[in-house]
Amino acid sequence: MDLRVIKKFNGKAEGKTLCPGDVIQSNDVDRINALVGRGFCVIVALDSTPPAAITTNPTPTDEEASVTVDFRGYRYPLETVKAALGVIGVKVAHNAKEKAVSNALSTLTDEQAQTLAEALNDWGKPETDNE
Repeated sequence: MDLRVIKKFNGKAEGKTLCPGDVIQSNDVDRINALVGRGFCVIVALDSTPPAAITTNPTPTDEEASVTVDFRGYRYPLETVKAALGVIGVKVAHNAKEKAVSNALSTLTDEQAQTLAEALNDWGKPETDNE
């Protein structure tokens, strides 16, 4: 994932002080969560291949895997929508559930909604409501 620095900090992995506007890349999920959670960075791009840390974790239960959010007549996985919202600059808590994400989707402007739809379509095929 590509992360954009929004608050100056000492990047131990990079060996230098990172300033706002710098872009760093990392596939370490724990590091990404720490940097985003503490307000040092925001996610600006997702990789098309999943990070190794995610693929080695146990598979989620059917209940966790089936949580989806409706957007423009299609159902998208909750985590995908949260990541896409972050990419377009809409802040959503990392632990937000389906209702909070749906509320964030309902407050989008037409331009933001179009950008989000393009981002979601680039990441994969959505499920239709008819299925």
